[in-house]
Amino acid sequence: MNKKKSNANLYAIDTQLIRRFTERDKTRLALPEVLLEEYSLNKTPQINMPDPQSPHREYTHAEGYEFAWGTILERRTDAYIVWDYGFSALLTHYLRHGKRLNDLQRAMFYELERSIDHTTRDITQVLGMTSGWYFIPTSSVGGFSQVIHFTSEKEAKAWTVSNLLYQTLPNIVAKLLKDDPKNPSR
Repeated sequence: MNKKKSNANLYAIDTQLIRRFTERDKTRLALPEVLLEEYSLNKTPQINMPDPQSPHREYTHAEGYEFAWGTILERRTDAYIVWDYGFSALLTHYLRHGKRLNDLQRAMFYELERSIDHTTRDITQVLGMTSGWYFIPTSSVGGFSQVIHFTSEKEAKAWTVSNLLYQTLPNIVAKLLKDDPKNPSR
């Protein structure tokens, strides 16, 4: 008798992490070691010279949310909330294959654009918004950023939970972990 294998994916959803995100219950985020490794590959150390490109700057007093696939680092300005999505395990995978953060960002945003709306590469579109949110490929410490107008935070969180955190991001991360970064399919 031949038993048919089920292709259904089952996701273990940590409702505690989703609840913390929904309720804005942030935690202190430590600077991931893999970002230091990425940074050290880019820079020649300068003694006693602060570097504005250092990931230390972004992670000084950093708060956000941790998930199985990575972190969301949250920053707030007068009009916007910025969520930088970080993928430490995926970045480690890329570095081990001779690729860098910018390679991860390119691959991640390509997959994100194919999976969801609300993406743009035009920063003027983001800076001109008076409501809503956009995903943009610019992040100094992550795969991409989500910029939300402060009036749309509640809607953005609900949309992000139901459309991104449960399945889209875990699927993209799993796909990119399976891909050989040296031979991308795109």
